[in-house]
Amino acid sequence: MYVDVPQSTAELLRLRRDLKEGRLDQNGANQKKVQLIMEDGTAYPLAGTLQFRDVTVDPTTGSVILRAIFPNPKGVLLPGMFVRTVVQEGINKKAILIPQQAVSRDPRGNPFTLIVDAGGKVQLRMLTLDRPSAISWLVSAGLAPGERVIIEGMQGGTRCFRKDCSF
Repeated sequence: MYVDVPQSTAELLRLRRDLKEGRLDQNGANQKKVQLIMEDGTAYPLAGTLQFRDVTVDPTTGSVILRAIFPNPKGVLLPGMFVRTVVQEGINKKAILIPQQAVSRDPRGNPFTLIVDAGGKVQLRMLTLDRPSAISWLVSAGLAPGERVIIEGMQGGTRCFRKDCSF
């Protein structure tokens, strides 16, 4: 069964940039594999394979079409069904994911998180976020592997991150 999936040109450009800059490894055993998620949220049990990416952009949506092929021995997949796909096009081996609830924003909208340093003190870290991933954020700058991020237990109310605050 063919499954055609739109991919935004912005996502395509980001993917190409990440591959070119070496942030993604495209040589894994599961590359070009596609997972299908059915309309009711269950996973289709058989993996598909990415066959091709369209070479023309739909000017009304700003997207290209990815075509995946799925085995359908029991006839579960029907033409016109609503499905979602997860296409593994590359693996970022240095990726840092943090829960979305660990990310706050300053008054200008810039993302930050709080960490506990080696001395047990809380520090603020400004972040550069790549994109959300289900319940996490993919962090592209601001955290190092092994740092401890505060996820729960922060007190509500006013917070001040400058040295000259008074309450």
